[in-house]
Amino acid sequence: MLQEAELRDSLARTSTLEAEMGELRLRPEAAEVTRWRQEAEEATRWRTEAGDLRTQLGEERHHCELLRSEMKGLERALALVGRGRSSVSRSGIPSGFAGHYLTGSSGRRRNEEEARQHKRAPEGSETGPRVMAPPSPRPPECTEESG
Repeated sequence: MLQEAELRDSLARTSTLEAEMGELRLRPEAAEVTRWRQEAEEATRWRTEAGDLRTQLGEERHHCELLRSEMKGLERALALVGRGRSSVSRSGIPSGFAGHYLTGSSGRRRNEEEARQHKRAPEGSETGPRVMAPPSPRPPECTEESG
């Protein structure tokens, strides 16, 4: 019986050693698999980050184009105001003072028309741009047409 117990014990140790040897053989492969998994995760992170950066770059380019467009508009407005401020109108008010009209297209056209009139007007002429008087605080008087 002692021999039988020793044989069983030996068989158990042999099985344990074989299992450990199998694990030892698999360890390098398992380590390699772990390394590949980590590299794959890192590559996925890089791809995600690259996609995010591409999206951000597209947004920045769009924003840049909007700013360029706005800058060109402002440069045109400054050029119009600069031309208008280079001389004083007949009324004594710098013609560039009307630069606040540049915010709308109708105001821009009005400014350009004033600049053309001012250039066409001969010296001493009264046809230059004028500033209108403010409206009277009194109500208008009744006339035959209205009454």
